[in-house]
Amino acid sequence: MPKGPEREFVKDPDSEPQVLVSGAPDAEQLDEIQESIEGHFEAGDEQQALSELQELRDPDKAEVLADLGPENRRTLLGNLSNDEIADVLEHMDVNEAVEVSGLIDVDRMAGVLESVSSDVAADVLRGIDWADASQILVRMEDRSAVGSLLLHKDDDAGGLMSTEFVSMRQSWSTTRAINVLRNSRLDPRDMRQLFAVDDDGVLVGVLELPELVFATPGSNVSDVMNSNVVSVKAGTDQEEAARLMQRYEVRSIPVVDRNGRLEGTIAIEDLVDVVESEATEDMFRMIGVRGDVRSIETVRGSVRNRLPWLMVNLATVLATGFVLSLFARTLDSLTILVVYLPVVMGQAGIAGTQTLTIIVRSMAIGEVVTGDVRKLLIREALLAISQGVVVAIVIALVVFVWRGDVYLAGIVAGALFLNLFVAALSGVLIPFTLRALKVDPAASSAVFLTTVTDIVGIAAYMGLATVFLSVLDKG
Repeated sequence: MPKGPEREFVKDPDSEPQVLVSGAPDAEQLDEIQESIEGHFEAGDEQQALSELQELRDPDKAEVLADLGPENRRTLLGNLSNDEIADVLEHMDVNEAVEVSGLIDVDRMAGVLESVSSDVAADVLRGIDWADASQILVRMEDRSAVGSLLLHKDDDAGGLMSTEFVSMRQSWSTTRAINVLRNSRLDPRDMRQLFAVDDDGVLVGVLELPELVFATPGSNVSDVMNSNVVSVKAGTDQEEAARLMQRYEVRSIPVVDRNGRLEGTIAIEDLVDVVESEATEDMFRMIGVRGDVRSIETVRGSVRNRLPWLMVNLATVLATGFVLSLFARTLDSLTILVVYLPVVMGQAGIAGTQTLTIIVRSMAIGEVVTGDVRKLLIREALLAISQGVVVAIVIALVVFVWRGDVYLAGIVAGALFLNLFVAALSGVLIPFTLRALKVDPAASSAVFLTTVTDIVGIAAYMGLATVFLSVLDKG
């Protein structure tokens, strides 16, 4: 695809955004470009809008197109070639690529997907209506690679892999292997990592192009390959594939079937997207939001996504309120107790959330397993005792100076210390318990933790206050 000069947009206060300096536009400048393109459409100058888009790099085109309105986007796509659209799709996330496909008729979309990598084509076809996907698939000349990927789930290694890879027989001479590569007219990017297979297609080794080129004359592929190859089965979860790639510091990881035959390969850039996506999903789930939401979505979608968790939280709050109601007489006798209740509950909630966040993240990236529970409990208990003593002493001094009541100071400090200790242990036990019950720890750990710290905090604080009510200063 012909590319215009590399450029950066900056804002001129007296005019439309102009091309001034070379470089890559940042997010703010891309917003200015988008506004400029939309301004051209409003002025009826579609050709200028197209020209401005085409001068961008492919990743920048993808971002600008994703943020344009549907009609303007449809017009621009109608003036781009299939190859240009394919280059843009390669840099879009799945949801954006699916939206683009909905603006293009099935005949043309088949031609576009012929030009993208097989894994991107499979992701798009999975995301659209199956009736449209089947029509696109039957119109594609080379549909076998994409069809095979559609048999796999989109969140496992088989669904993430690309079938564009280079393999060679281990029995070949290095000279023959080089000649085959030279005559194959393959994209040089597909030759970053080469794979060796036996006569049955079973993966036996991995090598890089320089090792092949500088091999001793007369040597075979088996002489220069590394037989200690890291691979994953097609059904392996994508997070596990990402962890293996990180652990062994490889740029791509081969995917094999249950018999060890090479089926595809996953590039490091694909797994970088996986890690980012999974981390975002876990972060959203910890606050009770579905992991695939976007910042801009319909009100109906937001309600469907968030309301269930609000209802769960309402139930936990009501449970907390019920526990508090059990101590109504104590509160009637000494209303000052209410002042310190948020301190007891809030401090423990923060401490527990810190522990919980660390544990859930460590579980997600494979740093801790079930066998580490005892060690983690001991560590967090010691940490809670250390922090609890300091915080309890500080709050006791504050309460004593404020109220001059040593018993009240002791009750607040004791309840806070106890709740901090329980919060730390809960931050470890809750996610591991949920995992044992086959529930995603990131999805609901925070709700259970908040419930535990609130109820324990109220019970400990109000329970101690009830026991020592007779000696408390009611003035």
